[in-house]
Amino acid sequence: MPRITAGEFKGRNLRYPEGARFRPTMDKVKEALFSIVAEEIIDARVLDLYAAAGGLGLEALSRGARQAVFVEQNPQACRHLEANIRALKVSDRTIVVRQDVRVYLKQSKFFATHIFCDPPYYYSLAKETLELLAKNPGVTTETLIILEHASDEEIAIPKGLELRETREYGETKLSFIGKKERRVK
Repeated sequence: MPRITAGEFKGRNLRYPEGARFRPTMDKVKEALFSIVAEEIIDARVLDLYAAAGGLGLEALSRGARQAVFVEQNPQACRHLEANIRALKVSDRTIVVRQDVRVYLKQSKFFATHIFCDPPYYYSLAKETLELLAKNPGVTTETLIILEHASDEEIAIPKGLELRETREYGETKLSFIGKKERRVK
């Protein structure tokens, strides 16, 4: 069962939908991810795309993030996400958007310091989502995109973004991506 690995809610179990469609982020991957961004996450504003039951965004809140916006379209996953938010009593720090991530990114301007992006593996959603993020004016040079994908899945980084670092954990890879800074000539 997925759980919060550190911070205010450490050890709390999260409800998670059953079925092969859902793949919670493994605890060792969450711990590794948050050890990399530990100091940055305090007072951060995070966007959790393909949130499912909210494991990454709720972990960020537990570790001191100010606010989390979750985007998920699956009704079963949303029910679990909202139950987890109620159980942790963080409703005042969260927004749940029940919408397709691609539609949300086309219609919304937002500013998040950290964007967790965990689309289903192998469906080209990672590529499509990164292309939309590259065009979104809310993504600035201050925004860090953390993409979770299969370790053998090649990810094309669209123009305007750059791959800063990757880490591999078994079958999972984390890619840390940011907006390219414009250079003045």
